[in-house]
Amino acid sequence: MPLGINALAKRHQRQLSILVIPDDGSRTLEFKLGYGLIRAVACGLVVLLILVMAGGFFYWEFRFWKDSAGRLEWDNRRLRSEVARVDELAQMVTRMKQWDQQLRTMLSPSMELPPTTYAVPLGAQTLAKISSSQLVTVSGADHRNVVPDIRWIPSIWPVTRSVGWVTRGFEPRRGVLKNRHMGIDIAAPEGTPVQAAADGRVVFAGYDERLGQMVAINHDGIYLTRYGHHATLLVSEGEEVRRGQHIALVGNSGNSSGPHLHYEVLKGGLAQDPGSYLP
Repeated sequence: MPLGINALAKRHQRQLSILVIPDDGSRTLEFKLGYGLIRAVACGLVVLLILVMAGGFFYWEFRFWKDSAGRLEWDNRRLRSEVARVDELAQMVTRMKQWDQQLRTMLSPSMELPPTTYAVPLGAQTLAKISSSQLVTVSGADHRNVVPDIRWIPSIWPVTRSVGWVTRGFEPRRGVLKNRHMGIDIAAPEGTPVQAAADGRVVFAGYDERLGQMVAINHDGIYLTRYGHHATLLVSEGEEVRRGQHIALVGNSGNSSGPHLHYEVLKGGLAQDPGSYLP
């Protein structure tokens, strides 16, 4: 065999010897490792080191974003709680203003009262706009020249504003076309309580092909409110309800694309914009 080929073969056959020499003079142990194996082990260690470093980096990123998500979730809970308290206070103030306006209406013929120092609430504005020509006759009773009690006017949100938001508004009649959307849609988590917008009597509580599980409430024969797409009904037909009383739970029944409440206000059988009655 030529000298060059011999040298090349010897170079490829080179090995690393590892000697283990015991202190007690016993037999010396010798381990031979090929350079190819050593290079493979070294490459494996480098890859393992890179993977460990990458894993540590991604773990740190995960902990950072997890802690950030936890802080945001806590902030959201706190903000939702504060918004709920503000919403309750706003409804309380609105009711107090409505009661004050009602008392003023009752006492004004017999005594002179100082003017109010606050803006007239929406319910009172609506009450002041009602004329005898706008009132309707129900069940043979003549409601002309009778101012409706403010308790019968649907003037509170059927779903608390802190958990619900309007996704579609009222679309009124245009020309000869019928109402495109007779109420408003309020999106809310499934199971959210729905409350009556005013005092009244339940005239329907059951299933409707379009609105699914639905509740309809008659308010002194002047207003009718309808609440649709419920998951569960909490009242039955013929039951008397009070403003703010829970009547159903938000759901996704009927012709619905997601959990929400469809809310309608009718006066004299004609659809009204519910937003004009809400604070």
